[in-house]
Amino acid sequence: MKKNRKNLALLLLAASLLAGCAGQSNSQSSQSSQAKSEKKAESKASSKSAAKSAASSAVSSTKSSSSQASSKSAAKSAASSAVSSTKSSSSQASSKSAASSSQRADVNRMGTLTSQLRVKLPGMLLPAADGLGQGSSNLNIRYTSSSSQNVVYYSVGNSPLALNDSRIASEKPYAVLTEKKNVADASSLINYQEPKTGLPAVKIASNVTGTEEGAAGSTYLQFNQGQWSFVVRASNVQGQKPLPTAQKLLALYQQYGLPDTAAKSSVQVDVGESLGSLNTVITWAKGSSVYQLKAHSTETAFKMLKSLN
Repeated sequence: MKKNRKNLALLLLAASLLAGCAGQSNSQSSQSSQAKSEKKAESKASSKSAAKSAASSAVSSTKSSSSQASSKSAAKSAASSAVSSTKSSSSQASSKSAASSSQRADVNRMGTLTSQLRVKLPGMLLPAADGLGQGSSNLNIRYTSSSSQNVVYYSVGNSPLALNDSRIASEKPYAVLTEKKNVADASSLINYQEPKTGLPAVKIASNVTGTEEGAAGSTYLQFNQGQWSFVVRASNVQGQKPLPTAQKLLALYQQYGLPDTAAKSSVQVDVGESLGSLNTVITWAKGSSVYQLKAHSTETAFKMLKSLN
């Protein structure tokens, strides 16, 4: 009986030992499985992290490449703009230089011809400006001289010619300056008009009023300023009106003035300007001489007289 109890105890002990070993084995297996699972999770996380890192690196690289490309494009654009600006500035400078050179050449031509005239016609008043808006580079001058008068003809030709070249005589002058010497009665040549009374008044400017009268198919509008009388003639047949021309005439006088004169002097203008018409006639006295400038353009005449010396 005792022997059987002992054997039973041994069997129970063995079973207990076997159960412990099995639990430990299962625990180890579970731990091993958990470890493997954790390793797999870590591996996946690591893979995801690496993928994210790679993606981030790729994005960063793309951005960097894009930024570099943008910088290069901006640099090229700036360089192109700078080159374009430089070319434009160079072109503008070249144009200004050419225009300046042309203007200097025009001024030098008038100056050169006038200097030659002063030698040929000593003591005569001459304009330093040609009064032209264009064509100065082809300015030509010829003159005639006698004991009683000097006459200077200003014209624009197809090419610049020497002073008094015979070919200039075939060109239509745009202005003619005459000096009559040793004149005993200047008034007979000047044709100054005293202010008129008893005629219809015409307002030319806020402070200038003239008078108007008709005769022989024309209308004459007259006003006076200082020592000068101004008369504008308009053709009724051609439907011309004298007022616009009179207003322009007054404006030019106020802008440029006229030569100093102790005697009463005159300005006469026929409405309408055309090459060779010489419709503006300005006459005044200086010393014992009487000067007269005829011009196809009233503005040209005033510009020339402004530079007279």
